[in-house]
Amino acid sequence: MLLKDRELDHSKDKFHEALTVPDYMRTKCRERIFFSSFSNALQREELFEEIEDAPKEMSTVTGDLQRCLKMIDSELEYEFTLLNFMAYQKLAMEAYGRYKYLNSKEKTKEDKLKLSIINLMEDLRSQEEDDEDEGIDNTSVNSVIKRISLVKTSHYNFNTYLKQLNTELGNGNTGNDFDIDDFLKDVFK
Repeated sequence: MLLKDRELDHSKDKFHEALTVPDYMRTKCRERIFFSSFSNALQREELFEEIEDAPKEMSTVTGDLQRCLKMIDSELEYEFTLLNFMAYQKLAMEAYGRYKYLNSKEKTKEDKLKLSIINLMEDLRSQEEDDEDEGIDNTSVNSVIKRISLVKTSHYNFNTYLKQLNTELGNGNTGNDFDIDDFLKDVFK
């Protein structure tokens, strides 16, 4: 059932629940956005000495979107991904910028100290904002940075990435661990 055909549940606090999108689907869509954005950025750097030489499909927001949408086989996931793409892609690129800086060899001791303080402040702020987001559901910049190494070690395979993510941050909400009965219940509501 498409989003336009769904009855919104206005009593729910979380956006995806109000749209009656199951947790596992929300997680899979979000992680697919992170994965496609990081894959394009990492492969662009690995394959091209000058970033300007990379094709537009690997260096634009629309290139990230295209890669993401090619991995989707469900109409509902397609719509939900489109609905959330810009917010998560922006977060992914912020995390990627910080990741590149953290791994830069040109940092001074003062820069490292400043970055440590910024990271601690961000962690404190994200903990104050929402204490219930842990594991896979934690989408602070610092937790998203951890996903970049998983994209690399997955050899750019989304299913491998999801398995690694569940192992590393696992709270059981990846698309690999959903219950078919819950899936069918949500589909036939």
